[in-house]
Amino acid sequence: MYQDLIRFKQYYCAVAEKIPAASMYHEFINHKFRHSIDVLQIGRDILYNTPELANKTDEFRLLSERALLFHDVGRFEENFERYEAECQHNAMSAFTMRINHGDIGYEILKNDEIYGDMRILFAVKYHGQMIEDVYASDLWKQAEKSPHKMEIQQILLLVRDADKMANLKVIKQRDHLREDIFYKQLSQEAKTAGISHQVAEQFFNKQVVKVNTIRTYADRVLLVLSWIFDFNYAYTRRMFAENKYPEYLMKELKTCDVSVKDLERIEQFYKSCLFNVD
Repeated sequence: MYQDLIRFKQYYCAVAEKIPAASMYHEFINHKFRHSIDVLQIGRDILYNTPELANKTDEFRLLSERALLFHDVGRFEENFERYEAECQHNAMSAFTMRINHGDIGYEILKNDEIYGDMRILFAVKYHGQMIEDVYASDLWKQAEKSPHKMEIQQILLLVRDADKMANLKVIKQRDHLREDIFYKQLSQEAKTAGISHQVAEQFFNKQVVKVNTIRTYADRVLLVLSWIFDFNYAYTRRMFAENKYPEYLMKELKTCDVSVKDLERIEQFYKSCLFNVD
């Protein structure tokens, strides 16, 4: 992996040198560099503690580690595009630009002799998309015909799990949900309001809450808790519980206008879903 780390750092440096160090976009790519290392480390932990993955070939493990490391490589170019847009317009319009970093990463790597393997590319392109959209995609239809179909899917699910766990680590350690731009742009009322009906409905239907439906801070917290419905490996669920992420998220919900009855219902529901897997 040493050469892979060097290559990954080269992608980072190529963008970092074009963005002033004082820019928030420079900090974004610094964060994504650190995040990618975290995802690699957490993903390795899941990989080697999941029998159906750990018992596979050395090639599979190497491809998995490369997918974990490079999953967010498109974030560097994405933030450079946002920085350029801000220079021409304003910070808010740049931040709200619709850019798919998975697509950027896919385009960066697809013609690379080392990283252009579909088992890597598929995870890079789709690690951040709703899973139902992944399986409805044209590229998945192609993957279904591949002799590597199972490995494409397994690596994708590994990256999705490790990505969420790395994000949860930052959320808990740095109180990150209260530091990002979504929280800061909320009205004081929305910061303390309860859970929106549409968000609650998605959660109790065992769906990952859609970003475009959240209206309050409580919605945002429940969105993160809903990630349990997209955990794919038993070891990920174990990590989630052992790191006390659900307790942290429930504590955050208690700061909002959510009744004791609803809090109890949410807690009972997520525990049932987390530890009683079909």
